[in-house]
Amino acid sequence: MHIARIVLRLFLPAALLASLLAAKAAWPEFTMQGEGKPVGSLLQEELQFDIVINGGSFSAPAAALAAARANPDAEILLLEPTDWLGGQATSQGVAAIDNPWHDPGASLMRNQPTLYYPADYLDFLEQIRAAPEEAPGEGMAPSGSAWVSREAFDPRTAAWVLDQMVSEYANITVLKMTAVKAVEVADVTDEWGAGKRVTALTVIQREPLGGYQPFDKLLSEEISDWYSPDDSADFAKAVYRVLPRDLAKGLVLVEASELGDLMVLSGAIYTVGRELTTETIADDGTLPALDEDGSQSFVFPFCMTDATAALNEEELKSPFPDFESYYQDQVDSFFSFGSYSWNRIWTYRRLKNTGPLYSYDTVNPGDVSMQNWYPGNDYPYGSMLCSRVEAASETADWFGGVMLSELAQTEKHAIAWYFCMKENRPTPWDTQFLRGAHALNMMGTGTGLAKFPYIRGTRRIVGLSNFRVTERYFVDTRSDDYAGQSSFRYYDSVGIGNYAADVHPTWVSTGISPSRHYPAPFYIPYRALGSVNVRNLLAAGKAIATTFITNSAYRLHPIEWAIGSAAGAAAALMIQDGSTNYDLLEIPALRALQEEINGNSPISWAVYDSEAVPDWNGDLIVNDLNPVEAGVPFAIEVYHHRAYRAEIFLGGAFLGETTTRANGRLILGGLTAHAGATGFRAVCYDEEGNVLDVLNELDSGDEPDPSIVD
Repeated sequence: MHIARIVLRLFLPAALLASLLAAKAAWPEFTMQGEGKPVGSLLQEELQFDIVINGGSFSAPAAALAAARANPDAEILLLEPTDWLGGQATSQGVAAIDNPWHDPGASLMRNQPTLYYPADYLDFLEQIRAAPEEAPGEGMAPSGSAWVSREAFDPRTAAWVLDQMVSEYANITVLKMTAVKAVEVADVTDEWGAGKRVTALTVIQREPLGGYQPFDKLLSEEISDWYSPDDSADFAKAVYRVLPRDLAKGLVLVEASELGDLMVLSGAIYTVGRELTTETIADDGTLPALDEDGSQSFVFPFCMTDATAALNEEELKSPFPDFESYYQDQVDSFFSFGSYSWNRIWTYRRLKNTGPLYSYDTVNPGDVSMQNWYPGNDYPYGSMLCSRVEAASETADWFGGVMLSELAQTEKHAIAWYFCMKENRPTPWDTQFLRGAHALNMMGTGTGLAKFPYIRGTRRIVGLSNFRVTERYFVDTRSDDYAGQSSFRYYDSVGIGNYAADVHPTWVSTGISPSRHYPAPFYIPYRALGSVNVRNLLAAGKAIATTFITNSAYRLHPIEWAIGSAAGAAAALMIQDGSTNYDLLEIPALRALQEEINGNSPISWAVYDSEAVPDWNGDLIVNDLNPVEAGVPFAIEVYHHRAYRAEIFLGGAFLGETTTRANGRLILGGLTAHAGATGFRAVCYDEEGNVLDVLNELDSGDEPDPSIVD
């Protein structure tokens, strides 16, 4: 039986519980991953699902929609820690999408959006534009309202649209106001070595008490309550244990959150912070770490408008005893308009425009300006995510692995930036910080700050066979020899993207900058979605296997959505027969996955790629994708899921063979060739000596087909 399943700030209704709860089996009391604190006494109900998506990002609803389409028989549970689906587009307040501005990708995506954006992402934007009168908020601002974006909108409208989209699928259940508390795992040993499988998880849903409005308090004061099973003055709690509907197939989990709860609690191998280098991957998959606190800056967006008269807003400062001294420090050392005028910062991400379009030097009474500025409300002094050691010590009683002190500092920092804008205004009218019951309070909170911070760099999974998307896969569009091609195309591509490697550093993460700041149109490899050691765990959004640098290019709204679409489709195929994330690298399964994704979300660049789905079965990497230099030794890497041995050729000349395997690839080093040598080839064999495939060196990407370029 299928029923409506959007659950807003409510406990599961009795009818839903009746349809979802399994007949009570004699399940033993379990322990959390970590120190083993028993939590069986906390349990109230058991739920059964096939796919669980830990949400909070813009990737999460995309994953749910893709899974529901690909496998209508699968029961999907989408968890959302706030009361708005949508992550950076809604609850995190970044509701002016930073369009890709550098070519060639920008022109392609602007002129032929249906070729290069996911269909349901475009549908999401169109539904905001066409939102009916009963929809909350102001809808989509006309193009020309914000100079960074063609799509600036009210987050309230966007959250409503996502609810409508998800509610169209009877096999999706949404639990809002819900956090993951604990995960149960079982050890497994298979052909890929020792690993784990998640067998169950515990989640906590909260319901407001006594008229309390969620997010009336600062998040730093409220978030710990999300993870506590105990009722509080503000919330009643319900604790659910989530189990597989079919024990033989188990669960499939998608980590699409901003905190990486499932990664930490399942014992998945992951990284946080920044790496000293993005290229030298050790045999155990690690990158030399410089500082786990050296993440990108995170930020609490807020909205401001005009005030009809001088407005005293001193009460905004009251939660912060040291506000005045902190404010002065920021004015002296950090806050800056740079080369921009005050008006340009106002119109940068303007969500409502009451004046003429494309007039970015003009500000108007009645405008709503969303602030997300560096060096402004971006917090530059640390990360809200604790280190891996600290997170591991918290798994027995998980509270998100969050540094509350840094979270509180970020809130204060945002308010300080507001007063910097207020006190430097050139307008004849005063400004007003939008919050509470104000009709234009687009953040939907009592505090006026976004419900959750925009976290540019979160915990990142280590991918299948220790795979990472490193900078070498990017082609630099600003290099002297750039010929208009795409970045490297993976054989397991499951999506595409185009954005700058846009690092917003903290003051402890300076000194590492992208070497290829403006990459050519790039691809999303499936290997970056699967956990190296947790067989039924996939990652989405900013949690995929990137590095500190490459993550900064993959975090744009439409790319997050495309990653979610790929992860959801993969989860749908895995649950059909209980497959692992590694199983989808087998060529029949991989091709089926790519075809499924490509029906909604493009996995190729039509202008560069003659076939939508790759027809080769591995990747051949020569000299880290750099030109060969005469007399300088280099290595060749062969990524092939099943190859035991590879013979390497240059033209007809045999160069050598290798069985040396590390991080999912065969490696042959110490090679030399003439300068600029191309045309390398790898013949791949299984252990019995049978030829599996012949891989040919690919250019980074083909030059564009003029017939497709607008």
